Amino acid sequence: MSDAPHEPQPSEELPTGQPAQSAERRGRQGAEGREQVNHRAPVDDVLLEEVIRRALQEQAAHIHFSPDLRARILSGLPPRAPERRSQRSRRPRLALALAATLTLLLCLVLVLLLFLPRTPSAPPVANAVRYQVAQVLAAPPALAQGGHLVAVDPTGQHLVIQDGRDPGVMYTASLSDPVGSQLLAMREAHDAAWSPDGSALVTVVTPPGATQPLLALVPYGQYMYPLGEVALAATWTPGTGSNSITYVTGTNGQTQLWQTTRGGHPTQLLATMNLRLTVQHLAWSPDGRYLALLVSSEGLNGPGRAIYLMSHESGQVTALVPLGDFIITSFGWSPDSQHLTYARRDAAGHTLLTTLAIPDGRPVLSLPLQGELDGWSWSPDGRALVYSDGGRLHLHIFTGSPILLPQPEAGARQLFPFWLRDGRLLIVHVAASGQRTLQLLAPAPTAPSSPGA
Repeated sequence: MSDAPHEPQPSEELPTGQPAQSAERRGRQGAEGREQVNHRAPVDDVLLEEVIRRALQEQAAHIHFSPDLRARILSGLPPRAPERRSQRSRRPRLALALAATLTLLLCLVLVLLLFLPRTPSAPPVANAVRYQVAQVLAAPPALAQGGHLVAVDPTGQHLVIQDGRDPGVMYTASLSDPVGSQLLAMREAHDAAWSPDGSALVTVVTPPGATQPLLALVPYGQYMYPLGEVALAATWTPGTGSNSITYVTGTNGQTQLWQTTRGGHPTQLLATMNLRLTVQHLAWSPDGRYLALLVSSEGLNGPGRAIYLMSHESGQVTALVPLGDFIITSFGWSPDSQHLTYARRDAAGHTLLTTLAIPDGRPVLSLPLQGELDGWSWSPDGRALVYSDGGRLHLHIFTGSPILLPQPEAGARQLFPFWLRDGRLLIVHVAASGQRTLQLLAPAPTAPSSPGA
């Protein structure tokens, strides 16, 4: 015989009598035990239900259930409390909701860390050259009243200041005594360039009643006087102690390049260029190999439009910066003559500071400004460019160690930076109150290294 329990078939009926009563009694006892379990803690409730379920299965294995008996037994069992079942079902849902919330928060934190803009890390300062305010000087009256610092002589001793209301009026002053030494130097001036030794300026002026601009000399500490030659623009031939002046004239669609002395004679024709635009400004490269010419299509007083480059050796003239939808406000050479930097402003008022390689004119740097350009200057070693963008100094380092400049206090501005030959940086500081002073920035002394370093 098989030991497997006999499963009741639907057509079979269990015999009535004691076995059925015993099963029914056991069912009632199980129900009473279930009622007692329902009074226990929720965790114990689940364990005891499992024990009772297994006990009932073992007892039922020995009983032949009829459908009628099965219905009577099941009807005698008390129903589960819906509140307890609801509480048990809500706990897993609550745990899942908490887990999902924590996961979402973690994802948000990761996204913030990965994609939000980070504060730029500070530049390496271990070997940085730190500048500090070394000296504060009172501004000359013309500069204090809104004038522009337009030039510093190569020796770093003398200044040229342009009147803030009349660009043709210029003053000179000494850096050693800016207020007491200020002197009116020229009127109706179009240009000004310092001699290599800082002893004089050459300029082009159009005095009242004159039909053409004239070449003029301005010895430091004196008022200008004309040299008798017609000229559009002038500069000094490079070289320490040089007394040679280069100037240009324009007639019949041709530009002629001349050379003369501080006294205005003799004059010598250097080159004739097929250039029909008006030359406004001249600048020799420091090594004397190239001459840069800023030209305009709107006459001597119009805005600069293009830059041409003339080779001193061959006399060939090429368009370094062709005419475009912009105006050129300034340009200048790097100390090593390898680069030329110029500032251009487009029709929307945006300014771009661009540096070109010489002689091919290849752009090596373009700095878009956020605000107004208030002066720029090359460092004397040629490794950095400083400029004022919206009243704050900025630096571009081409090579070498970082350079750190002092930042202005809230509401103050830093204008017209000029790097002097000895490495100091001269700027015009405008306080929040509007008061102007001259500041000399110099590299801070480096701390001596310890013996064991």
